Amino acid sequence: MSRKTRNGLKVVIVNDMEGISGINDWHHIFYGCREFEEFGRIQVTEDVNATIRGLRAAGATDISVVDYHGSGGPSKNIVPERLEKEVRLFQGPDLPSRLKEAVDNSVTGAAFIGFHAMAETEDGFLRHTINPDPKIKVNGKFVGETALNAYALSEYDVPVIMVTGDQALIREASTFLPRVETVQVKTSVDCKTTKCLPLSKARSLIETAAKRALLRIDEFQHVEIAKPIKVDISFPKKEQADLSEIVPRAERCAEKTVSYKAESWDEADEFIKTALSLANQFHIRTLVEKLSELKGSARVSFEWAENRIKEWLS
Repeated sequence: MSRKTRNGLKVVIVNDMEGISGINDWHHIFYGCREFEEFGRIQVTEDVNATIRGLRAAGATDISVVDYHGSGGPSKNIVPERLEKEVRLFQGPDLPSRLKEAVDNSVTGAAFIGFHAMAETEDGFLRHTINPDPKIKVNGKFVGETALNAYALSEYDVPVIMVTGDQALIREASTFLPRVETVQVKTSVDCKTTKCLPLSKARSLIETAAKRALLRIDEFQHVEIAKPIKVDISFPKKEQADLSEIVPRAERCAEKTVSYKAESWDEADEFIKTALSLANQFHIRTLVEKLSELKGSARVSFEWAENRIKEWLS
């Protein structure tokens, strides 16, 4: 059966959180904040629910949801008991693997819900690329998470049919995915300031767009990427590039930039994840330095080391 037959349409929804309806403060998206628990998690769930209703109205019979925002606790944002019934929800312990677990070559298309613009987009609310530090180029062009996830889906020939977010995200996605269905749920002035549509209006637009996108499925193709794939990651601090440079076959092409050539997107993606994980050690060091200034820190450090030795000798 063709993936684009009107019967048995299979769709994956990938949600982020910064571009979700009603989200207008960073406290809404971070685990540990009261606003995240009482407001943010509900809003992302309801945007996804609106998408599900629209997809089903257009014939989707198999829907998976990949909860892909990274600062939930631990990285779980959607409220399962509020989610529309009879969908598969991917919230496993390893966030980076969730998309791969949900996708195969039988998937008809993907909807990106609540995404944000790439790093250094002046009018993008909470704009960044994966985490607050890096700027990423793929084959010489700056990319954000819309492109990175579209490239991941291209390994399975899955097209992106819909995106939602602020006007900066819509502009970015429409440039990269010219035929994609879009919903602008907020208008941003800068990285800290945005004005959201009323929730009922935003959800109505999302539901309608999801239905329209799936009805247009024959118009979509997965993105193509030229190989070998050259990835450049630039950091704000030289020390972060120092740390990420140790990845085998990585090259230092500037004081704060590390590059890599990959033969497949999976390989490129592994480099990005590994390099960013290594670079994050810089922030861990600064945290440890700060904690060491607290009263009692020496005792805690000794107890931690003692427990490690006991485990080693057990």
